[in-house]
Amino acid sequence: MKQLFLAFTIVISLVVISCNQVKNKKVEKTGLQTETTEHNNSKQTVADKILTSEITNKEGDKLDVTFNNTNKTATLNFKGETIEMIQDTMGSGIKYSNKNYEFSEWHGKTELKKDGKIILKKY
Repeated sequence: MKQLFLAFTIVISLVVISCNQVKNKKVEKTGLQTETTEHNNSKQTVADKILTSEITNKEGDKLDVTFNNTNKTATLNFKGETIEMIQDTMGSGIKYSNKNYEFSEWHGKTELKKDGKIILKKY
């Protein structure tokens, strides 16, 4: 009976440990930003939450995205062009845009549009 209990405990422990090991494709970086408060003009350093992602569609086009969740901005690099965008409000998924570009991800569907025309998609 003790051996059965010991074996059961070991199996449960292995399951719990293996479930806690999650692989994440996104890499987190920390940048530092200095802010000045109006009340006492003191400076404090705040860490920006930066996430990076690399997206490659079936045609082989590569899009590098750096999300700054603190500033709610994204910087995209696509075919040698650097594109700066601001986060838009969405119920689910993500959406960033500027005057000419729109980037969205929702339920595994990724699109980059320029002037309303899709220039990169990955479904």
